[in-house]
Amino acid sequence: MVDFKYLNSPEGRREMAERIQKKKEESRAKEELEKKTICFTGHRPNKLGNCYSLTDEKSKYISKKLEPILIDLIEEESVERFISGGAIGFDQIAFWTVQGLKRTYYPHIKNIVAVPFKNQACKWTDNETQAWYQKMIDLADEVIYVDELPEYKVDGVAIGDYHVAKMQKRNEYMVDMSRIAIAAWDGTKGGTGNCVRYVRKTGKTLYTVKPQYDFELDVLYGING
Repeated sequence: MVDFKYLNSPEGRREMAERIQKKKEESRAKEELEKKTICFTGHRPNKLGNCYSLTDEKSKYISKKLEPILIDLIEEESVERFISGGAIGFDQIAFWTVQGLKRTYYPHIKNIVAVPFKNQACKWTDNETQAWYQKMIDLADEVIYVDELPEYKVDGVAIGDYHVAKMQKRNEYMVDMSRIAIAAWDGTKGGTGNCVRYVRKTGKTLYTVKPQYDFELDVLYGING
């Protein structure tokens, strides 16, 4: 029950003013972090030329197409934080592209993985895929298990367990934390398409690299990007 008498007292007004100031400072800090952050979304290997191995030529080619875009964002847009979703395909290609830039040229950048749930890799049976995934988790500057965050929880599903809705919650978290999203998207329906629609809904800037056009870049500037 609200204590209006206390809120109208000098102590209550002072406490309320302090709360409002704290909220403003938290909002400004989030905005500043968001300005320096981008995220990735993209297709699985079957829509990217069957690049199931990170060491095959197709994966390396996609990485080479992505690299100059990231360099431009670092040098011209002051981007320092990169969030990828950890899944096989474009997510992991993006992570390792950022990691290469971090190791070689930009040690200050942060390479972050946002995992939809802790057991994401449990259905992947290939040993190489499992090994690369674990190495990614070990090297990441930060790992976020999105279903452990109250505002991104899927009701009725245990934390850590698989549920398809957690993939979109992970995507929404990444977009919410970012100023720009980079999507390897061919225009088809699916998880990447859902994420792209969310980017547009939130007014963030969208960089689309189109697999069907040799990963040609298209930029759609958002009102909040």
